Amino acid sequence: MLERLQAERDLRVLMDGSPNFLHTFGAIVAGASEYVEMATTFPRSRGFAPLQSLVVTNNSGEFVDLQINGRPEARLPAGVIMSIPNTPIWSFQLTNNDATNVAAGEITANISTPPLGADQAARINLRRQLLGR
Repeated sequence: MLERLQAERDLRVLMDGSPNFLHTFGAIVAGASEYVEMATTFPRSRGFAPLQSLVVTNNSGEFVDLQINGRPEARLPAGVIMSIPNTPIWSFQLTNNDATNVAAGEITANISTPPLGADQAARINLRRQLLGR
């Protein structure tokens, strides 16, 4: 019974995606960082874990470094929107390695799992047919 419920939930997330979880970063002084753990910051995200897409909008005038799941991912220049698709997101961190401070609200992150695309659904359906399921 539990396995069936889990399979139904997995299928629903696969077909419909997840809600969008928005995180607005607070002020980050020069040399400091802000850490976001999905399960703690967004308890509702546990039902969709791991989320698969991260979009960071850096409206500040500072360069920041992004880590995903404890691993360095990218350096975000000032005024850039960076999308990181198809990556399991359990946690992420922004570090301000610039000489000036980032003001509160200048950097946001949108985390979600997008719905299954038509081409992906067709591939899954074809694979199921070929395997006889």
